[in-house]
Formats: sequence, C-alpha cells, structure tokens
Amino acid sequence: MLYFMRAAKIFFTFLLSLYSVCFAQVNPGARSVALAHSDISFAEDPFTLFNNPACLSNINERAIGIYYSPAPFGVKELSNAFGVYAEPTEIGSFGGGFMIYGFELYKETKIALGFGRKINNKFSAGVTAVYKNLSIKNYGSRGYFLFNIGAAYSLQKNLQIGFAAENITRTSTSDDDNQFPVILSAGIGYKVIDELTAFISASKELDYNASVRFGAEYKPVDFLHLRFGTTTEPDIFSGGVGVIYNFVEADYAVTSHPDLGLTHQFGITLRFQK
Repeated sequence: MLYFMRAAKIFFTFLLSLYSVCFAQVNPGARSVALAHSDISFAEDPFTLFNNPACLSNINERAIGIYYSPAPFGVKELSNAFGVYAEPTEIGSFGGGFMIYGFELYKETKIALGFGRKINNKFSAGVTAVYKNLSIKNYGSRGYFLFNIGAAYSLQKNLQIGFAAENITRTSTSDDDNQFPVILSAGIGYKVIDELTAFISASKELDYNASVRFGAEYKPVDFLHLRFGTTTEPDIFSGGVGVIYNFVEADYAVTSHPDLGLTHQFGITLRFQK
C-alpha cells in the first residue's frame, strides 16, 4: 500500500499540474469549454452536473449528453470522455454521469450523482456526489468520494449570479489536505440582448492564483450558437459552435494554449420531451 500511495502521488501530482495549465480538461461540455468555463452562473445542459449542480434545475426536458476530447494538446494518452444524463421531476432535477481518463499505465474514472432544485423563483441550489477511482498498472487501484455544491441566484430577468465549490470534503489520497483540488468559482451572466449573453467568472484553486474567465454566446439564428472565451492563469483562448436540429445539439470547441497548442473537443446532447 505504501508503494501504491507513493506512485499514486507521483502520477497524480504530475497530472494535476498538467490539468492546472489546461483548465479545459477539468470539467466537461463543449459549450462550457468554448466559453472558457465562464458560465458558472447559468447553464441548461446536463454537463452542469460536473460544473454547477444548481443549474440542473434549469433543465426542463430529459437530456443525454456525450463529450469527448480525443487528444488534448496532441497527446492521445490524455484523452477523456464524459457521459451525462438529466431527469427533471416535480421536486427538482436529478443527474448522473461518468468520466474516463487516461491510458493503460494510469487510468482515472468518475461516477457522479447530483440533484438541483429551485428553492424559489430566484434561487437554486444543488449538490453532486462523486466517486473517483485511480488505477495504476502494477500498483492496483483505489477509490475516493468527493462532494461538490453549487448555487445560482437571479438578480433580474437578464442577470444571474452563480457559485460552485468542488471537493468541499477536501478528500485526498494521503495526509496532504489538497491532494485532490479544492476549487471555488463564482460568476455573473448577463443577457445583453436576446441573442447575446456575456459571462464573467473567477475560479480559485487552493494554493494557486485565481483565474479570471470571460465568455460570450451569440445566437444569430435559433439553430446556431457561436461562442468565445478567454481565461487568465494561464492565458488561454477558446471558441466554438453549437448547431441544433430538432432534439439534437452538436457542439464543437477548440482551446489554444500559448505553449501547448490546440485542443479539440466534441459534444452531442439529446433532449426529449417528457
């Protein structure tokens, strides 16, 4: 077990440092990635299960989503895939999902269950429970439980604020309190006009500098969504497009890192009326 913990710490520290410079790989959703994850205040897709569970309450239709990043920065060993499902009910919206990341030597999987509810016509809250499993070849595997929380509040019809906290339990693989990141995020979403929404948010991982994120989503026509985002710490630019046909939404996002180059992400969301 001691050898496993040492190896896990080495591997996870490396991956965590890599994730710190490529924030787009932390949480899923091609829409959110294109917006530089600035949309913490408002989302209507099932990937919000991992980003801000309070926004699950915005989902009014049964939804299924798949997200895939085949080779971040051109490295296929960093490929990651997510699957999510959201089910709205009279008491709130439930969500479930999974994540697969890694390759033969190191593999990480997540299983998540969440719930978001509108407390009143302005305030929503949510929670997500995550089971994370780390597997290292020749050293075995081990599982951990983490909890994330979120909240969203509508100041006006066109102005909303949001907050999310990841790993509030400060779960770790060892005695190091922050072995798994503890991340606090807060943001504002403002609908400038019906076709244009602007986002700004800040995200702070403990022991690291805060990252400020900006994003904008423009809908020139009902079936086409154009997205742009940028973030500091590090300086990353992102963009993407969403195309909607009937109950299917296909999304694409690309991020540009100053040193590591481009990363492409793809997503599909299916929505079904109940």
